[in-house]
Amino acid sequence: MTLIASHRGGTHLWPENTRLAFSNTARLGVDLVEFDVHQTSDNRLVVHHDALIDRMTDGKGAIADFSHDALMRHIVIGSGGETIPTLAETIGIFRPSAVDLRLEIKTKLDGKAYDGMEGRIADELLANDMLRRTMVTSFSLSRLEAFVMALNERGLNVGELLGFVFLCSPQTVSQLGWEGILAALSRFGVRDIALRAETIDVEVMDLLGKNGVTVHGWAAHTSEMAWAMFRLGVASFTTDRPDLAMAAKRD
Repeated sequence: MTLIASHRGGTHLWPENTRLAFSNTARLGVDLVEFDVHQTSDNRLVVHHDALIDRMTDGKGAIADFSHDALMRHIVIGSGGETIPTLAETIGIFRPSAVDLRLEIKTKLDGKAYDGMEGRIADELLANDMLRRTMVTSFSLSRLEAFVMALNERGLNVGELLGFVFLCSPQTVSQLGWEGILAALSRFGVRDIALRAETIDVEVMDLLGKNGVTVHGWAAHTSEMAWAMFRLGVASFTTDRPDLAMAAKRD
């Protein structure tokens, strides 16, 4: 069954990664909500796509440079006065619902890791009994590796998760080729990959399937792309228009 993930809580429906978007997504009946995690200077986990707050708030600067209290002085544009939510708040919205989590581990503006963030994410999920309801993803294989280490330190492994997915850009495929991609997945012990929706076709599904790799999609924002994801049988896909994806699924 192909699962639908509301991308950033439905970016083309509501202000992305906000409590408003998440509350509405929780009532939509989708399978998953996709969101992004960064870390403040005082090690608080917050949900925001960009490493900078410039695009989505009335402030400027990198999340890594703000304390949580300082970050809360800035309002998300178009949200009706909301601040950037914490991971705990986001989990609190979805835990009582049937919508599971598709969490993306982000990095700082310079691409470097947030110190200890993977362990803090694992602890937050464990404290809320959400580990088995969470699909952990990242464009960085090293961040996925760090999450594995964090789980192992807690006596757990990735088998406890709903999913464990490498987000792979078209540029990465172009640079490494499929042989290189498969070698990298094998090296890091990752067996799920998410590709940009329009790059997935029958040949790609067949190649990766024969190598034991499960395929997910991202950026399937139209009805046509949602239909394609269902026809191809990807494991899950993200969409800015979860309403259109759900209608396509019914059709």
